[in-house]
Amino acid sequence: MMKYLNSIEKKLNDWGVIYKGCPNNQIIAIEKKINKKLPACYVEFLERMGYDMDRKDMSSKGGFVGESIFYTDVFNEDYTNKDGLIEQLKDDDRTDLLEQINENVFVFFSSQGYIYAFFKLDEGDNPPIYGYIEGYEKESFPKLTNSLLEFFEKYLESGQSPFAALK
Repeated sequence: MMKYLNSIEKKLNDWGVIYKGCPNNQIIAIEKKINKKLPACYVEFLERMGYDMDRKDMSSKGGFVGESIFYTDVFNEDYTNKDGLIEQLKDDDRTDLLEQINENVFVFFSSQGYIYAFFKLDEGDNPPIYGYIEGYEKESFPKLTNSLLEFFEKYLESGQSPFAALK
């Protein structure tokens, strides 16, 4: 039973987006790799639509199509979103922020390799989302949204951006 993402799934269905969730063994594999439980809202995302997504046709909205938000972006032996954020912080010479990227941080989203969004694994079932963009100069990671659900809602809403705090 869905608890968090009913409105997200309804919007994707209204747009005719084609999506596929992760089987349970993939979710378990992520949790084993990070040695922690994932937040319930994120598990729901993975179960419902976290494996892959596509447009109905080229003129249709695509939801999260084209973003690095799916299973292979967070669970991959070669390169994950978290590796990308660490690399970007090194490139930007942000050792101060790099020190905050520990085993409690889960980087679930990357766009074009220079914008990142993450949550902390100890901040509840629908955690606040923090972010980073290439060249960001402030002293701490800004809170992008108060919850993962709010991040998804803003991302899919025309004229809204969950990344406003990075400007």
